[in-house]
Amino acid sequence: MSRKLLLFLLGQATLLMGAAMLAPFFYSLARMTAEVPVFLASLLIVMTVGEILSRLGRRHPPRMELLDAAALLVLLWPLGAAVGAVPFFLSGALGPVDALFESVSSLTSTGISFLGADAPYSLLLWRSIIAWLGSLSFVLMLVTVMPTVCGSFGLVLTYEYSLSFSPLLVRMKRSAWQAVRIYVALTAVSALLFFLAGLGPVDAASLAMMSLSTGGGADHPVFMARDNIWLELAAIVSMLLACGNFLLYRQAMRRRDWRLVWKDTEFHFFLALLFLFGFAVSLHLWYAGVYDLADSFRYGFFEVVSFSSTSGFMAAPVAAWPDLDRFFLLLLVFIGGCIGSLTGGLKIKRIVILFRMTLSEMKRTLHPHMVEQIRVGKEAVSMKIVANILCYFFLQLAVFYIFTTLLSLSDITLPEAVGLGVGMLSSVGTASGLYGFDTYAHLAPGFKLLCCFFMLVGRMEIFALLLWLGGRTTTEHRW
Repeated sequence: MSRKLLLFLLGQATLLMGAAMLAPFFYSLARMTAEVPVFLASLLIVMTVGEILSRLGRRHPPRMELLDAAALLVLLWPLGAAVGAVPFFLSGALGPVDALFESVSSLTSTGISFLGADAPYSLLLWRSIIAWLGSLSFVLMLVTVMPTVCGSFGLVLTYEYSLSFSPLLVRMKRSAWQAVRIYVALTAVSALLFFLAGLGPVDAASLAMMSLSTGGGADHPVFMARDNIWLELAAIVSMLLACGNFLLYRQAMRRRDWRLVWKDTEFHFFLALLFLFGFAVSLHLWYAGVYDLADSFRYGFFEVVSFSSTSGFMAAPVAAWPDLDRFFLLLLVFIGGCIGSLTGGLKIKRIVILFRMTLSEMKRTLHPHMVEQIRVGKEAVSMKIVANILCYFFLQLAVFYIFTTLLSLSDITLPEAVGLGVGMLSSVGTASGLYGFDTYAHLAPGFKLLCCFFMLVGRMEIFALLLWLGGRTTTEHRW
């Protein structure tokens, strides 16, 4: 494992976050707010750290090995969280633990915030930027190192079109630049939609970063406050874009054929799931007398898309909905979007493979000599990949059980712990509010740090953490 390469890449990531601080700095400077010295000091600290790390690793090898990739996946997130917490702490708005929690929540697109609506706008803008950068980092890792580290767990099982991944840094830069162009373009489209829906340019850009990164939350009051159906439709489009497979986006851009996205089998399953749950929730809300028929479909479909994308935006008081509808939303959080998307959860394709494997085993019980190939669309799924996905599923359930058990030791109820556990691991903090847990401020500092750890574990593929901690792998992985 090359420490110099790790130091160099971590240094470059730190410098990127430092450059992003210029936006809230100039915003504060233009309005001469009290946060000018805060962001100036943060810039100096972050840029200095980034430059030191980059210089320590400047004589790095030109290629990345497997353990290097796993270590980068693991170390990048806590480093980014520490960098993001600096302005929150220096401003005095949050204490050290709360500042770190705020940064981790934003970076992992969980959407939990200790900053109120009356907080300085520069800090709120920085929170949006952190969420956007966190998802950008995920996309960059997705097109460079994650397919090799986590590919056996179904990450690169995406579609019938092939993509090449290289350990050479030169080719990684080329792939990363393609991903950046796609991500920025989708952000610009989202910002334009929010602007056309009635938001100002700055607010539209901030909300676009939060929605596309799936970093929204109940603490973002814009939807309830404005009660604007056009704003909700713009958010639905932005969240659906975040639910798509960015590897497929990359392939479509390279082939200049965006019909590949629409032809994707997994995307069809995802849309079918949205319509199924959307109609179920909407009709039940109407049947239960919560809203009239029009509002039931309006809020029902919005929240189904919101929780499926693990954004967690609320256009209605979801916590007061019937138990059945809240259970459906919690289930959607657990599932998530497509593989290779910015959403949390298990992902649609893994769920489909597990379901079809179950059906295949049931048939084999009745017909022991039957030979059946598991397929998703035109893709044949090997039994090795099926076994690895089962292992991944078990690991996720084990982590969820451990986290929920630890949370139950605090002064919260078991349903609240379950909602909180699902929310932390699936990157949607609003899930905890489905069962009455509406504030994190009363949690002890130790439990806040525990939540930070599991938010980070939920954002990275858990296999990367295990591989890095183990220092070796028993399966064959080659670039």
